[in-house]
Amino acid sequence: MRPKLERQPWVQLRTLERAQALLILPCNAAACVGNYFRAEVYRKSGWNTWREADWLLRDLRKQGLVAFAAVDSSILETAPDDPRGAIVLETEMERAMSPDGEDWGAPSWRWFRPTPAGRWTALENLTDALVRGVRRVDGLRIPQVVTLVNPRGYFLALAAAVAECGLLDRWILFHVPSHPRHLLEGVRQIAPIVRTAAGGVHHAGGTYAVPALLPTLRDETCRYRDRLPPRWRRWGTVPSGRAATNAWASLRKGREGAGGRT
Repeated sequence: MRPKLERQPWVQLRTLERAQALLILPCNAAACVGNYFRAEVYRKSGWNTWREADWLLRDLRKQGLVAFAAVDSSILETAPDDPRGAIVLETEMERAMSPDGEDWGAPSWRWFRPTPAGRWTALENLTDALVRGVRRVDGLRIPQVVTLVNPRGYFLALAAAVAECGLLDRWILFHVPSHPRHLLEGVRQIAPIVRTAAGGVHHAGGTYAVPALLPTLRDETCRYRDRLPPRWRRWGTVPSGRAATNAWASLRKGREGAGGRT
């Protein structure tokens, strides 16, 4: 049950100094006004993934222990050479504001998929921008980074970027279906892991499928016919049910006492 919106304004951090966990989510249509929390801009319910995550982690958010960021490809249009890359922290959401106030549109796979002629410029540019963003986030020294991005192009580019930066053993990347209808459930499934990470439990990095969403992810992946170029091919596969369940169980256990900035 969601809280009444007028009684539950979101928490928006002004600094990440106390953050023990960073949750990276996909951008949304409220990017056009420079604030991903403002779901009312494009949705009558006034609710979105950012509001759901904030509500589930509200106590930690008030303490500044869990910070949010977004993967946002609109940066490629507004500031393609920005050294901060395509990861936008919640403290700088104005970076994603549309010059004309209009929504950029959902990041469809057709924007990024390789063409039959063997071209994948958009996916290449996004991955390069995410490499810059990942390196910048790593420099913040936040103990645990957790990502949940559903657009296929976003996940492939982010996974490749994290691997190329040598951080796959430290960052947690959740692989979920690309259709947005599954995103809120994905947030609910991973919120306990973000919570324990912020409390000092170390969770092993890597890519993880959410068991509850695995059948949908597998069916969806089978529908993609595009052969991925080598840079992203590894990240287009889906684990077996047993492998996903075992990895999830291991992830949930974590390891105590590894928190704290270094």
